[in-house]
Amino acid sequence: MSQTETPARARRGFLRIDATRAADLIRRGRDGQLPGPAVFDVRDRASFERSHVEGAEHLSEAGIGAVFGRLPRAMPVLVYCYHGNASQVFAEMFADFRYAEVYSVDGGFEPLAAALAASEAGRRTPALPAEASAGLRAFLAGFGFDPGNLDATREHGLTPLMRAALLGRSELLQELLAAGANIGLRNGDGNNALWLACVSREPAAIKALVAAGIDLDNRNDVGATCLMYAASSGRDEIVAALLEAGADAYVRNDDDALAVDLASTVACLRLLRHTAR
Repeated sequence: MSQTETPARARRGFLRIDATRAADLIRRGRDGQLPGPAVFDVRDRASFERSHVEGAEHLSEAGIGAVFGRLPRAMPVLVYCYHGNASQVFAEMFADFRYAEVYSVDGGFEPLAAALAASEAGRRTPALPAEASAGLRAFLAGFGFDPGNLDATREHGLTPLMRAALLGRSELLQELLAAGANIGLRNGDGNNALWLACVSREPAAIKALVAAGIDLDNRNDVGATCLMYAASSGRDEIVAALLEAGADAYVRNDDDALAVDLASTVACLRLLRHTAR
């Protein structure tokens, strides 16, 4: 998710987005590529009961205080209504309560529902191709992965791509990515495959994922990024590689700490000292 502020966000505290972008945010959240978003339907209760976005919660002015009391401020929020007008009012309320990432859907429910349906219709499940290497076949069989679904999880919520990253097997990563494995999925802790590649300390695995466009700044369930992990575990060579790839050293975790605050070695501290407060 971009850290860049647009004029619309600076002025209102929230962003107005079209149905296609909203559907993409919801789908990526469902796939584990992004945290959330928490989706709220602010139409009347009867309309909500007749039809609503799967996973959406009905919200009225009377109930918004309870939501503020339980929903973490770091959770992205997406609001839709009938046509995109009332949703802006509610989005501004969330922004006023310091939710950092708030979206109002232009056009409202019907365009959003149509965009979600179109998005789902275009998806496919990646399967092991006929030309797959013997090494990949043995790897999948050895860990009990389903060759008919390369995004299915097994032990510890790991997909084949995550397991290959943890093992530092760059050749398997490249083959899985070529077969269509989803690079954006996250495990039960909210970590993507790049975090696991950082655990492996295998430069080739990290480079393969970076080249494929993995999210360098994914925040896990406690708000930690790969850069924070590398800094806190003293992996200075990984810190350097991530910075070179463009990782954002100014992202904060849920305790408001930067990667530099977590640096456990002098080498890591030196690499990150330009970000020190």
